[in-house]
Amino acid sequence: MGIKRLRYWLGSLAGQVILVALFALMLIQLVGVQIYRVEREEALGLVNSRFTLQRLIAVTRLLNQSPPELHQEILRASRSETLLLTLDGAPPGAGERSGNFERIVRGKLGYPATLDIRISAENRNGHVDWPPREQRELRPHRHPPRHDIRLYGAIELADGRWLVFTSLVDREAPGWSAKAILSLVLLAALLAGLMIWLLQRTTRPLKELARQAERLGRGDKAEPIAETGPREIRDTLSAFNRMQDRLDRFVSDRTRMLAAISHDLRTPITTLLLRSEFLPEGEDKQKLQDGLRQMEQMLAATLQFAREDGLAEPVRDLDLPSLLESLCDDLQDNGHDVSLEEQVPVIYRGRPTALRRALQNLLENGVKYGGKVEVRLRGDRDAIRIQIRDFGPGIPEEQLEEVFKPFTRLDSARNLEDGSVGLGLAIARTLIHQHGGELSLANHPRGGLQATVTLPR
Repeated sequence: MGIKRLRYWLGSLAGQVILVALFALMLIQLVGVQIYRVEREEALGLVNSRFTLQRLIAVTRLLNQSPPELHQEILRASRSETLLLTLDGAPPGAGERSGNFERIVRGKLGYPATLDIRISAENRNGHVDWPPREQRELRPHRHPPRHDIRLYGAIELADGRWLVFTSLVDREAPGWSAKAILSLVLLAALLAGLMIWLLQRTTRPLKELARQAERLGRGDKAEPIAETGPREIRDTLSAFNRMQDRLDRFVSDRTRMLAAISHDLRTPITTLLLRSEFLPEGEDKQKLQDGLRQMEQMLAATLQFAREDGLAEPVRDLDLPSLLESLCDDLQDNGHDVSLEEQVPVIYRGRPTALRRALQNLLENGVKYGGKVEVRLRGDRDAIRIQIRDFGPGIPEEQLEEVFKPFTRLDSARNLEDGSVGLGLAIARTLIHQHGGELSLANHPRGGLQATVTLPR
């Protein structure tokens, strides 16, 4: 259940935007940490170099101006975790010397050419003999795993001894400390909260639009949606409201047009019927009157079809098993063989009269052309299915869709009674479509025709 909810959330606009934003935040944080580490490394190297040179110059001056018995105290006071100092009678072996640093120190000290200065510079990847031989007895600095050697060498003192030094600098701080991770989590939570608020405010009109579109697809009269939110959302809602108004006007105009045509045609047909009464008795008179009565019947059915198509009945909750049971009982009372399987409770929100009319047409067709009828009701999470099967001759496969067209009559296939104009299935499908559902016909494998009504939840 949790995985389904996660997939549903990730499939939503809010989920995808938040996921992209958090990914961008992590990427920006990683890039920022890396830039910080590079900049910090360069800054520490520069600061360490300047600090080392200033400390060396100060210690060298102090040693040259102090009596020898104070030299060890001066060294102990001057040592630190990033600067190791010792006195030796000879300079240690040096690597590649740095003339730039040597000139700076010599200039600051005002050293004569007779006193030697040896300074070597190493980057963190350079090889250094650590610790120097002269300092291995200094246990506090025996194993400095947190440092990289930057400068090392020796400065000759006025008494002939050498001040041996080694400069170290702290490694950069870890990029993902507990504080960094906590700050990132808090920042991500704050960003996600703000985005959820913004997206809910933005998508609320879209959710309302989806609900109203679903109601419109089921034939329910929906009120205009309040045009709120960003400009693009307001434009979409405004377009939907205009579309709904145009659809309502189209249906109303078509119904009024068909009613007017029906009214106008009934007058001449009635006039012709009256005049036909004055014709001599005979076969021609009978055929003329039969044709006029058939035209009048088709005209009445056409008007009924138009009215059913544009019906604006209120939508309410329906107990489908009770509705089917009522329809089947009515047919059984009239002597028809109709059976309804035991049903589970299914509540559907629809238009009672329209849905009853559609199901009644299907059941009456079944008992009329198939004799026996079986009805089944199935409901799942997504849809409700009503299956109505008769035991008649069925319909040729190529004509299963043709029977839904108005005034289509398959006399040879279904043995239609006289007076039928072929609007029953057309009206039934129209009413089902108004509920957002679908009506289909199929020949049953064991004989007969099966009508399946699928209604969305």
